[in-house]
Amino acid sequence: MEDMDFTKLGSVTKSSAPVDPIKIFETLPSREGIPNDLWRGQAEALSDWYKNKDKQDILISLNTGAGKTIVGLLIAQSLVNKKYRRVVYVCSTINLVEQTSREARGLGLRHSTRESGNFSDDEFETGKAFCITTYSALFSGYSHIRKKFFPDAIIFDDAHVAESILRSSFTLSIDSKDKPELFDEIVNLFRSHFRDLGCEGRFNDSIDRTKQNAVLVAPNGLYGQIKTLLEILSKHGVKDHKDFKYPFAWLEDRVFCYAATFSGGVFELTPPYMPSRAINIFENDVKRIYLSATLQNTVEFIRAFGRKPDYIVAPSSDAGNGERLILDVTRLEEGFGPEFAKQLVERHKTVIGVPSYKRAERWNKIAQLPNRKNFTKELDEFRSQQPPGAFLLVSRVDGIDLPRDTCRIMIIDGVPISTSLLERYQWEWLQMENVLSTRVANRIAQLFGRINRGRNDYGAYIIESENFSKWINTEWNLALLPPLLQKQILIGSLVQETFGLKSYSSVVKLIDRVFTRDEDWLDYYHKEVKLAKLDKEHIDQVKSVDNVMVEAALSEAKYAAAMWRGQPSLAREELEKSIIKTRAYDKKLAGWHYVWIGATYSYEGDKESAYESYKSAMQCNQSLKLPREPSRSVGWSDSSENFNNFGESLLKFLNPQPSEKFWLEIDKLKNDLNKFEVLSSNQAEENVRRLGELLGLVATRPDNDSKTGPDVLWRDEIKKKLIGFELKTKKKTLAAYNKEDINQGHDHLQWIENFHPEYVNLGLLIVGPNGVVTQAANPSNKMGLCLTTELVKLYRYLIAQVEDIHRKTPLERIEEIKKVTNEERWGIEALFEELNYRDMKELKQ
Repeated sequence: MEDMDFTKLGSVTKSSAPVDPIKIFETLPSREGIPNDLWRGQAEALSDWYKNKDKQDILISLNTGAGKTIVGLLIAQSLVNKKYRRVVYVCSTINLVEQTSREARGLGLRHSTRESGNFSDDEFETGKAFCITTYSALFSGYSHIRKKFFPDAIIFDDAHVAESILRSSFTLSIDSKDKPELFDEIVNLFRSHFRDLGCEGRFNDSIDRTKQNAVLVAPNGLYGQIKTLLEILSKHGVKDHKDFKYPFAWLEDRVFCYAATFSGGVFELTPPYMPSRAINIFENDVKRIYLSATLQNTVEFIRAFGRKPDYIVAPSSDAGNGERLILDVTRLEEGFGPEFAKQLVERHKTVIGVPSYKRAERWNKIAQLPNRKNFTKELDEFRSQQPPGAFLLVSRVDGIDLPRDTCRIMIIDGVPISTSLLERYQWEWLQMENVLSTRVANRIAQLFGRINRGRNDYGAYIIESENFSKWINTEWNLALLPPLLQKQILIGSLVQETFGLKSYSSVVKLIDRVFTRDEDWLDYYHKEVKLAKLDKEHIDQVKSVDNVMVEAALSEAKYAAAMWRGQPSLAREELEKSIIKTRAYDKKLAGWHYVWIGATYSYEGDKESAYESYKSAMQCNQSLKLPREPSRSVGWSDSSENFNNFGESLLKFLNPQPSEKFWLEIDKLKNDLNKFEVLSSNQAEENVRRLGELLGLVATRPDNDSKTGPDVLWRDEIKKKLIGFELKTKKKTLAAYNKEDINQGHDHLQWIENFHPEYVNLGLLIVGPNGVVTQAANPSNKMGLCLTTELVKLYRYLIAQVEDIHRKTPLERIEEIKKVTNEERWGIEALFEELNYRDMKELKQ
């Protein structure tokens, strides 16, 4: 014990690590590869985030190539230092996990990675560091992280293209090439359905691998075969198959939340809208940071994550604003194509971007498809090789970093559409260009960022695709792109037109001048980038539609979440609330919404209502193939003879045509009730009349109709009883009801006696705030005070009852209406007692 010197012991108390991400950067150890300073945009982004760090959902938007990975890593470390136990940084691919990990190591930041089901170390598991992993690892149906190490905070990289990444986690695809027997059984299961729809020929084309036709299984056709479909999938071992088991874990009990599509010999099950709002990492109290390239709008962000960000960090920065020469070679007289491209590839390193493997076959003499398993290795080899050379990118617009001399030329052969069959069906067969245009615009912006990563970088882009050329030359589409890219497209078009580029050799000559940094070109380019003006009319038009599309996207997200939880009536409600506005701006999108409104009815067994929705869908988009003939089911009319007047009124109110009018009326009533005391006299009177009408009474406005009598009259034609209303809602608390008010009441009572002598007059209710009757006034014992607040309270209660009934199935609604409308509280006598706060005589001073 003598050799134990306690004075040599260190302290177990550790100094607190900084939480401000900028201070974290400043304390990083000096080492090779660490930048001396943060770029201005990075510093602004980190500072803005730190000021708003307590908000739950923060979107950080930076230009492609502006260094958002460093921003995300410093935020991850900040959250770790702030004692968030589980911080996860998700990337779109394993390649990006490795790339991000290299950057984190370069900064000296402790972290774990999770790839192929394994953690690289125990730093994350013990809460000492954040973890870098993929979206699929987090969103897999069997996610180890979500189940064992539920995150307290998540950084989502590449949030601008997350929808397709997330969708892949929920999508089951059965390819006839890989699983012919399974595919054939599924085909046989649905063949009669397409025969009934009258499109068996198109269905036959969709299951042919040599053709690209596409068909959607109508929701009612899918629902009728769920049990058999699951039996087929189970028989073929889908539940345990390495490629299928992860999405199958999501869909096994939720096939009713999915859309089924056939195309090109592939069968796909995928949600029509992403169910992100129903996934626990979005439900729980998790801090979420989204790293995105510059977004022109938030529609696609909402479609991916199911919510609008609470705050957007968007620093002004020119980092990532590289120089681009964009040439449309579809205009060349002699054409371009692979033969000419081959000569270009022999001079320069070139990336060829194509939207599908089918399209990639066109370029197989110039570049070989990279092996999916060795993609990262082959891409790294291409990065490091000396010119020339070519690399094929199939449906990849994110996570590829080929800056400066690693690649200067990109050939674009096709609009970057997702590999999802559902999206292809919407794009190619339903022609839903408007709804998909923002998604395509985001992908195009990313595509242009693959070989152009910094302010001093430059490159040439060759558009070798008629459909891509038409897309960017449509002014509406062009307005969806980032402003710099819009200008670069316009500059390229002007250069091409002015110089009369008609031949392959003239294109090569221009590219050579640009790549040798011709001073005249540089002067012209930088002047035009600063001075070029965009079409403000189209930009403003896009912005005006944006609010409607945001509302539509939020409705889709809420629909998906409600269906995921097994609440079809709530799901239907979400789409119906916005569909009239949606239809005014985009009929094809509204048609798609009607399909899934119909799906909720089909799920509930209401075949007639489903048919009406399918009919509306086909009226909006004639390319849809859905059931055309209704099948009789127990509906509204079958038992209506058993309803009283109140019940019949609710039936009519609950089942308007078209059905979405219900929510318009509900929203209007709620809005009026929220500001009842400041409504005009005419509006307030109409609301009281409408309340009586909903209650099954004959409700009129005598003073408005004939300039005499009370403001509103409710009559029960069966019981021959009535209530009169005189509105004084403009009076202030405590109100003074004077001689003029009371004399007016006497006049109304006399009018009632003269014009409705056969009715029992329960009384005249003066509607207003609490108060007193002045000394000079002499009220009748037939006069009572109805507090404005109590009238509004009754109205709100009735609306809540109606909404609850609307969310039930058709048979349940019928029974609930009978039950509610037969309650004594809704009789005219009970209503009078509830609304008559005090006799006016009792209020006299």
